[in-house]
Amino acid sequence: MTKLNIILIIIDLIIILVALSIILYKSNIEKLNHNKDKLIDSEADCLKIYRTKYELLIKLIDLTESKYKIESKAFDEAREIDITSLDSFKNEKLLNKCFKEIIQIKEDNTKVRETKQFKELLNEYNQNEILLVSLRSYHNKYTLIFNNMIKKFPYNIISKIKRYSINDLIEGTELDNFNNNLEV
Repeated sequence: MTKLNIILIIIDLIIILVALSIILYKSNIEKLNHNKDKLIDSEADCLKIYRTKYELLIKLIDLTESKYKIESKAFDEAREIDITSLDSFKNEKLLNKCFKEIIQIKEDNTKVRETKQFKELLNEYNQNEILLVSLRSYHNKYTLIFNNMIKKFPYNIISKIKRYSINDLIEGTELDNFNNNLEV
């Protein structure tokens, strides 16, 4: 073999390696972007449903205050919550506390007839809560997948190039229940 043939073989191998690297990079970036898109969509959906939960709770608070003539510090605190980002989920314990107070007030005042509007709001709130739990679970699933991906080669290199960082899980009552089960 001549030097020219050896040089051509080396050039061909380099071209093949570069082509395979580009294909691998494109494939991996597509997987990473796909998971990132799912995260973004699920965050938006969670925030939308969380806002709906908040609005339903405010309606229940207003109805409770007008019907049972009861005021609560928790109700006032709930009205001051700003639902604009996923950080708002940190206030969920307060919202759940308000909801439990509303249910307790309703049970303590059995003599006052429950209105159709009150029943409908409670039903909507409960359906919204189920949807919120499932959306949070979906989001947390893809957060874990994404976070694990960007820790591994070659995704860690791609994530540094794209400036992706580890995402936080959205906390909720189901995470509290999971953590309590781990402690037992």
